[in-house]
Amino acid sequence: MRIGPGSLTETATLPRKALALGAVGGRPLFLAPQTAKDVYDAGYERPYNAFLLVDPDTGKVRRIPLASPLTGTATLVDGVVYFVRTNGSVTAVSADSGKQLWQKATDMESLSAPAVSASYKRVYFANRFGRLLALDSRTGIEVWRTSALDDAGDKAQETPPGVLLVKDAIVATAGDTAFSRSPDGPN
Repeated sequence: MRIGPGSLTETATLPRKALALGAVGGRPLFLAPQTAKDVYDAGYERPYNAFLLVDPDTGKVRRIPLASPLTGTATLVDGVVYFVRTNGSVTAVSADSGKQLWQKATDMESLSAPAVSASYKRVYFANRFGRLLALDSRTGIEVWRTSALDDAGDKAQETPPGVLLVKDAIVATAGDTAFSRSPDGPN
C-alpha cells in the first residue's frame, strides 16, 4: 500500500491503547496492552503482552507474543525493546521474536530512557540524582556506575532524567544540570 504525496491511507487497525515504538526493517512496531481487566488489576503500570509488526504494503499485522507480560516505559533501539520500570529494573526483548534477552534489577530508581552504544556494546541510563549506569547490551551485566551529582539543581524532582550519546560521549541531564562522561566510565 504505497502512499502518494499529501494523501493519508489507513494501513491497519490496532487494539485500543497500542503504543507506537518505532520501526523494525521498515515496518512500524507497536506494543499491545493486555485486556482492560488485566490493566486494572496491575495498578499504575500497564502490562503489555505482545508486539504488533505492521506490513505497510499489505496492512497485515503480525502479532509477536511476549514470553510474559511486561510493564514499564518501552523504548526501541536497534531492534531491541528496553522496558524500564520506575523501580530500576530493565528488561531487554528482541523486537523480531519477542524473546527476552536479559533482565537486570538495579537499585537505581527513576532511570531515563536508554542510550545504546554499538561500539562499546553498552546501554546507558541516568537518574534524576545525576547517577549514570552502564549495562552490557548483550547480557545486562552492570559494567559501571557513578555516584550522584553533588547538586542536580532545583528541578531534579520534577524533570525526568535524560541520557544521549554524542560521538560515544555520554551527555546526561538531571534536574536543570547537564553533565558528560567518557563511555569508559568512572576512573
